[in-house]
Amino acid sequence: MEKQVFSYIERYKMIETGDRVIVGVSGGADSVCLLFLLKEYRKRKDFTLEVVHVNHQIRQEEAKRDETFVENLCRRMQIPCTVYSYPVPQIAREKHMTEEEAGRMVRQKAFCTCMHQGKSGKTALAHHRDDLAETMIHNLVRGSGINGMAGIRPVTKINHMCVIRPLLEIGKEEMKDWLIRRQISWVEDSTNEELSYTRNRIRHKIIPELTKINSNAVAHMADAAGTFLLAEEYIGSQADMLYNRYVKQKENTMEIDRGLFEEHLLMQSYVIRKALERLAEQKKNITMNHIEAVKKLAAGRSGSRVSLVYGITAWQNYGTIRLVKGKSATEELRELEIEIFPMENQQIQEKKYTKWFDYDKIEETLCVRKRKTGDFLTVTREGGRKKLKDYFIDCKIPRETRDNITLLADGSHILWVVGYRISEYYKVTTGTKTVIRVHVKGENENE
Repeated sequence: MEKQVFSYIERYKMIETGDRVIVGVSGGADSVCLLFLLKEYRKRKDFTLEVVHVNHQIRQEEAKRDETFVENLCRRMQIPCTVYSYPVPQIAREKHMTEEEAGRMVRQKAFCTCMHQGKSGKTALAHHRDDLAETMIHNLVRGSGINGMAGIRPVTKINHMCVIRPLLEIGKEEMKDWLIRRQISWVEDSTNEELSYTRNRIRHKIIPELTKINSNAVAHMADAAGTFLLAEEYIGSQADMLYNRYVKQKENTMEIDRGLFEEHLLMQSYVIRKALERLAEQKKNITMNHIEAVKKLAAGRSGSRVSLVYGITAWQNYGTIRLVKGKSATEELRELEIEIFPMENQQIQEKKYTKWFDYDKIEETLCVRKRKTGDFLTVTREGGRKKLKDYFIDCKIPRETRDNITLLADGSHILWVVGYRISEYYKVTTGTKTVIRVHVKGENENE
């Protein structure tokens, strides 16, 4: 078994000379086996070895027994050991999490804390082949795609930590046999038998039924996971290129160009997932249901929208998808600076944020506001009018944006849709005697 594990370590370049490797040791057979194997591997490469043990305060006396066992084991092996203790049941209640989730969170916290107390290093975890099979099943029933079917990765980044898993090719029983032959003891965690935990139900109910169908079921699933991982890496690289081509991000908003939805359906899914994950800043709970909802939205009516996960809303605007995280901020009215001059000797230089109008044509008091029913623009020199709503549609201005646009209005007649166009009716002509100059405060006049 040593040869197989050491070859796996070298295949994925998990450990290099001079590395600091922090091993998570619970006291169970898998983590104890990993510790002894890594100590043996130090004969091949010179690296430092440390242990972290986390007491979850779930099993009281049994948890203390495990803590003492690990401390004594490390003392005999002359390996530094740091123990962290967290009230996982209390944390789970306060944060409305399961104890599984809370336990995972505090373990990551413990490794990060230990990592920051010394020079940077790698965290070694004892996930094995059976864990890999359980993860595949768990991900499958939760609605995962190829990414989830790849299961547990040999090397990953978690919270900026490099995590290595040298035992992914080794089965649980194989490790126990290895320990027994070497007369190495371990402790059993009674919570591993509790069926209230999802993974335990998979481990004790589903996996045994699969092995009745084929005794090599777990090994075959591990092989399949390796194939899925290769496929995931290749497809992911292709998706990255499409993401850079079709997706643009600005603060808490993503825009997915309509061109994406002409690509292969699988690539659409990958790009949409990547956009959602980046906007949400996490991967958990983003499922195929959310991805399919975005696809369906893209094929639907312009202006339609759908609520997704983590407060993300997707809007469809003429085939382009806009993803907005949180409530779409209502833009405040732009502040306009208005000056009145006699037309004589004025040099009219209109720019994006500076416009000039014929003051004598204004019939009512100018008003800076947002849109109202009945608003219109004069769009031709002959006096042809267009409803503001129709103008927005023609310009393909997103529906959720329209209510936030600042307008300069003369009653219902719009002089300027700020950031867009002005009315033909109010334009300065050779017959203009008095002009008003309007500038958006805070904007660079050179634009």
